[in-house]
Amino acid sequence: FKMSNGLIILDGGMGHELKLRGVSDGTFLAGVLASENCATDNVVESIHGDYLASCDVITTNSFVAVPQRMIECGLATDEARSNSRASELIRASVDRARAAISKHNEEMGDSKRKKRIAGCVPPLTECYQAKLVPSSVDNDLIPEYTVILSTLLECKVDILLAETLSTTREALAILRSLSGIHKMGTHQIPPLWMSFTIHDDRPTKLRSDEQLETACQCIIQEANSLNLPLEAIGINCSAPSAISNAVPILTKQTEGTSIKVCAYGNCFRTSTSEWMISCSLGEDNKGVDGTCTTEKMMKQMDFCAEDYDEEGYLTPDSYAKYSIEWSKSGATIIGGCCGSRPKHMKKVATALKSRENLQR
Repeated sequence: FKMSNGLIILDGGMGHELKLRGVSDGTFLAGVLASENCATDNVVESIHGDYLASCDVITTNSFVAVPQRMIECGLATDEARSNSRASELIRASVDRARAAISKHNEEMGDSKRKKRIAGCVPPLTECYQAKLVPSSVDNDLIPEYTVILSTLLECKVDILLAETLSTTREALAILRSLSGIHKMGTHQIPPLWMSFTIHDDRPTKLRSDEQLETACQCIIQEANSLNLPLEAIGINCSAPSAISNAVPILTKQTEGTSIKVCAYGNCFRTSTSEWMISCSLGEDNKGVDGTCTTEKMMKQMDFCAEDYDEEGYLTPDSYAKYSIEWSKSGATIIGGCCGSRPKHMKKVATALKSRENLQR
């Protein structure tokens, strides 16, 4: 599946796959804990291995390995322990990814083609909930991001993947945290990929209602001013149809730079649409005017029912078609997010390879 045109295939989701394989209840925390549990860590490695058959980059299974989450989930009772507990989970996730790559290379004789590890830099609060993101970059965001980033750098991951960001201030906090670490001179900073999540029905805006175009301009300027290696800007954890509308915006904003465009979407039909409505509107599912229902919003979104199976999952063939759209619009890093599986990424790699061959 090696591409000669610079395309990079990122892996797909981990949490849903762990649930399907019987080692998680489907929550982010249970999935992350699987990396350090001797009874389940081999399953994490196995999933990484399945992705490595088609993908160039695998992501650490550490999405909620965040200090504050450790306290909220009862894994720590104070700041010092929450920091160390989050770091332990991050290190375990890197170990699992590294072990999977070693095994893959041994089995495939593929050691000359370097597979890379992307260290996950997640939101510090609940996904999509921009209003929960603290307002103070310096006081509230940078300290926790410094714990996460320092640990990933100590583990020598190949890429830093800041993903599912709902606000510009999260991105700024990550950049400034990295800058502070870099100034200490203890770690070399690897390439940084930064990815936002957008409204499914308003793909020009982040979940915070900030304009995607403005967010891109802001982080490019900040990364340049701090002399940080921003290698890619992307969209993830959003409906594939929304990403298709957003990728051209990213391509335009990165034109004339060396920054790549990254795209990886959700494969659950309800992950960012009906789920958010039900959480925000309550059981009656009505807005302030009494008319804003789930069905109304779904009609506003560019969903094609035929793309999904009877259980509400995007089919691998349909996801591959979206990946072609993103590639045509300028994305050169393509992966999968929530609900995507190894079979989705295999289809994506095959489709993109076929398109590459046709272009020769």
